[in-house]
Amino acid sequence: MSDTLNALGNSLHEITEEYPFAVHWQVRDIATGQAVGESEREVLAAFSTRKVSVLLACLALVQAGRLSLDDPHVIDDPLKDGVQAGIMRHLSGGIELSLRDHLAQMMITSDNICTQIVFHAIGEATGDALQWVNDYCPRIGMQDSLHREIFPRSAELDWSHSIDSMTVTSAHDQALILERLAQGSQDAQQAVELGLDTQLCATAIALLSNLMTPMLGASLGWGHFAEKNGRGIRGLSQVGLLLDRDGQPVASVAVFAESIPVEFEDGVPGRVRAQEMFVEFGNAIEAFYLDTHRVEVLKRQLVEPDYWGQEFGELLYAVEGGRAVLDDMVFTFSGVGKLFFACTLAELEHTNPGLFDHSIDITDHHRSHAYTGSLRHLHGSLRVTVDDAMHLMIGSGDGAATMALLEHFTALGIDLVEHGRRYIAHLNNTTITGVEERSSGEGFTGTTTAAELLTVLRQVFADDGRVKQWMAAVFEPDGLANALPGYGPHTVKHWTVSGWGRVRDYHEYQGRTSVLIVDCPHGPIGIAAHAPIGTQDVSAKFGSLGLAAYLKD
Repeated sequence: MSDTLNALGNSLHEITEEYPFAVHWQVRDIATGQAVGESEREVLAAFSTRKVSVLLACLALVQAGRLSLDDPHVIDDPLKDGVQAGIMRHLSGGIELSLRDHLAQMMITSDNICTQIVFHAIGEATGDALQWVNDYCPRIGMQDSLHREIFPRSAELDWSHSIDSMTVTSAHDQALILERLAQGSQDAQQAVELGLDTQLCATAIALLSNLMTPMLGASLGWGHFAEKNGRGIRGLSQVGLLLDRDGQPVASVAVFAESIPVEFEDGVPGRVRAQEMFVEFGNAIEAFYLDTHRVEVLKRQLVEPDYWGQEFGELLYAVEGGRAVLDDMVFTFSGVGKLFFACTLAELEHTNPGLFDHSIDITDHHRSHAYTGSLRHLHGSLRVTVDDAMHLMIGSGDGAATMALLEHFTALGIDLVEHGRRYIAHLNNTTITGVEERSSGEGFTGTTTAAELLTVLRQVFADDGRVKQWMAAVFEPDGLANALPGYGPHTVKHWTVSGWGRVRDYHEYQGRTSVLIVDCPHGPIGIAAHAPIGTQDVSAKFGSLGLAAYLKD
């Protein structure tokens, strides 16, 4: 090992030593083939990191002509049973996607309905999907990996569960397959050894480049991680390829955090601390390979009520029960236009029965006008109901679904802006100025205050209708919900809208806004907050506020 790579190893060791849980990791240098790591051959539960090998095993069948990326596959309701990951579980049955798009959703949102369909396609081509994938893994050098299941039923697992019947892997295997994928994207013979060609290798890297929940690459300034996450009850993992500014892979990385405490001594959930570790890890690797400055990661923190004004004073916020900082200051929607949009449509249903059963087509035209969401990475026309599109808008901030909704109501001759203004007529400091021309999943543009957002949240909760239902199904909540205890099927009960915490480059001049209703021990409370333009580490500050508000009750 070179002295420079050894220095990186020492730096990464210092990061992991700060945390009281086991971290297994490996970094492989693409140019030299050298590697550095710790406990990288330990066999661990794979969870969704397994999908990298499933992706390549499927693409190998495409290369062999036994599958086609254009083959259509329908999502049936039985496939939703037990599924906790992804966005398709909240949509109507009968939606049809190509194999290419099922692979995209498997990688972007880790959708386990789409993953099942990918396995089904592999099974139809080979007779035994698990056997095909298990034969593929050792063929490319993954000796520590064994696929035992189509998807793990995370909701049924206890913290102390055994991995004996689960799909397993190692940090070494995950870093190795990504290294080989990078090599295959640059060298035809290396691609052949993966059962692919260079174009399919590039396709795989592109599919890995759009993860909606990045952590290794969450705060990079120069490079980009093509990455995949894995989430268990007691472990989290991230694997990825670091790409330079020209999109060329320079290193493959795999990091597995195991036996994460449910809660740290400071009251912050253990998984939150683990996520911060992944961000630090990615920043350190970027600094090493791309000669950048290592960025300090702001930690989520639990703040006592007496110190809220001091710690969160940069934010404008209102919390049920009277806690407020500049809650009457006007700011742009910047994340909550979708809340007013949803409330407006819910009101419209009263005079337009069957409104949410209408079918709409989401097309490439809508994708070309979308900044956010997973559908912009799909292809062709997708038919969904209005209710489905609202699930996508509220649950994942999907800009393509939003543009399709706006077009649909225009075609019906319904002036949504006018109806929206009627809905907010009782709010003295809220204004709807129009609709998005290019969408970040907002629908409406306008201005409001934290106090009036809190008023809207109270009404949503009291109505107990569609809007509350949509807000209960947000994919990987960010903003005020990002540090709440638990995650996935074990998160404390809450309602929110898809946030802009991970959105970069779009509308940064507007600041960021988040809303949350959380079911506290003494009953539900609402929280609304805005981070003004220039606020640093917005996600961490929102998360700290949401956690503090929940635990104060």
